[in-house]
Amino acid sequence: MCGIVGYIGDRKALPILLDGLSRLEYRGYDSAGIACLDRETSGLVVVKEKGKLDALKEKLGRINLSSSIGVGHTRWATHGVPSRDNAHPHTDCRNQLVLVHNGIIENYESLRQKLTKKGHRFRSQTDTEVLVHLIEEYDRGNVAEAIQRALKETRGYFAFVLLSTREPDKLFVFKRSNPLVIGIGRGENFVASDVPALLPYTREILFLEDDEWAVIQKRGVEIFSLKNHLPIRRKVSRIDWSVSEAQKGGFPHYMLKEIYEQPRVVETILDSRIQRGKIVFDGIHSPIQKKLKRIRKIHFVSCGTAYHAGLVGNYMMGECLRLPVEATVSSEFRYEDPAVDKEDLVILITQSGETADTLAALREARRRGALTLAIVNVVGSTIAREADCVIYTHAGPEIGVASTKAYLAQLMAIALFSIYLGEMHPKKKKELTPIRIKKLLSEISRLPGQIEETLKQEKMIRKCAKELHRHRNFLYLGRGYNFPNALEGALKLKEISYAHAHGYPAGEMKHGPIALIDSQQPVFCICPSSRTYEKMVSNIEEIRARQGIVLSIATEGDRLIPHLSHTTFSVPRTEEMVSPILTAVPLQLFAYHMAVLNGRDVDQPRNLAKSVTVE
Repeated sequence: MCGIVGYIGDRKALPILLDGLSRLEYRGYDSAGIACLDRETSGLVVVKEKGKLDALKEKLGRINLSSSIGVGHTRWATHGVPSRDNAHPHTDCRNQLVLVHNGIIENYESLRQKLTKKGHRFRSQTDTEVLVHLIEEYDRGNVAEAIQRALKETRGYFAFVLLSTREPDKLFVFKRSNPLVIGIGRGENFVASDVPALLPYTREILFLEDDEWAVIQKRGVEIFSLKNHLPIRRKVSRIDWSVSEAQKGGFPHYMLKEIYEQPRVVETILDSRIQRGKIVFDGIHSPIQKKLKRIRKIHFVSCGTAYHAGLVGNYMMGECLRLPVEATVSSEFRYEDPAVDKEDLVILITQSGETADTLAALREARRRGALTLAIVNVVGSTIAREADCVIYTHAGPEIGVASTKAYLAQLMAIALFSIYLGEMHPKKKKELTPIRIKKLLSEISRLPGQIEETLKQEKMIRKCAKELHRHRNFLYLGRGYNFPNALEGALKLKEISYAHAHGYPAGEMKHGPIALIDSQQPVFCICPSSRTYEKMVSNIEEIRARQGIVLSIATEGDRLIPHLSHTTFSVPRTEEMVSPILTAVPLQLFAYHMAVLNGRDVDQPRNLAKSVTVE
């Protein structure tokens, strides 16, 4: 979850490190620190501070550093409370090695005890400090050899960058199930946890595989396998994102910018996935297509917002195929002894492509022989590389911790893949005729404009949020395709406004949640035109009978729902199958304005990080 950045070249390292950390702060903001090699003294300068990056910048403002090699870190706390001592970077006893780290070292306590007996002195509560002392223990003048020996004793999933005063022209890096990318420049090179940190300097990226380590110097990069220590040739990838895509572009927050980018994101997906009236997935080749025709069960496996996309996928696949489909939270899938075999398709959904539990679920599914398909935003990420096939969502960089445009992109990918699979599979629904497919694609093609129309209600949504922003408890109800959006709307509100919010299938209201409804209880009812519309109306009547505050999302032109509601946000009329792509937008805007009005840090909500790369 933490953010790592490193630089080696001829420029001053400090501005590059701080700029990279500012682009990675969404990964963690409990504390931050940098370490540079002072060329004059050949010693390390380590500066770190509790709190957000601004606290570190203020402290560094009084320091003149001309170093051209260094590392930086922004922390999301796992082992040890947020503090200056627990902040990275961490050094060894002799201040000759300095290390920044992302992930968890599972056997750190036993290693700590062993190293303490050997005389090592620890200054923090972190598992990270154990690793730098372990490398020190084996360092006999060859840092690479010491790293390899230390890693043989270390259990866990992590990535790190290490700098040594004894080999001052090198950065040593390692990756295992946590993201780490290398940026290739001219006479300079970079390393970071995520691509946006590197975009102002290079678009040429090397992606490390698990259990690979590398030596980065000004003039080149060498990659090695930890298993056999042999050098590895790796093709450089070019990233198409622009720097402006990873910046706010005049919006007060990344989240709001990303909400407003959704029409363009959906249009990009349509342009790349629908050609001459046919759905095209360039990552699904003929051998995979043959396997897809033989699958007998589908599993959606994901976490958080991506899990809600998987729940919508249940309904989408159900409409297109006569196959059993289920959605499971990744952390449960990996531990429940899942009934998965070679006739199953496991679909992994993740924005980052690095989510620890989803990656573990992918590996478990492959171990059992299932066909795996990843729906991923980040090109070259671990899950994208390890799955049998991948569908990229083309959402561009998403910086706000609360996922918005990535969610809509996931729903789009699932909708198109459901139709694609339904069209080819022998078990397709008889209702999925060529005429029906043409109708669905026609409705999907209208979504960019319809999202634009929905965004025009922001002023009304803000007005509603202003009236209710002091309320601390909310219910969200939906049925069918829009039940998962009840969960998603509640999650968004919890994440960024810290209000208690709970989503339910509306039919479950009478099985407990109705006890909460009184004149102070706002209830969001998602009720566009659908086969369960009348049932939702009945739910609204039950809420009104108990003086609940009804907030609703309804189809344009609906005359009944506004009459029954305190406030109604409308969405254009569309097929029920794709309606969640529209109803999600007012929920996102409502959560955003609730957070702003409550003075929350929208892009960096407390205790959260963008990519959950630890279990």
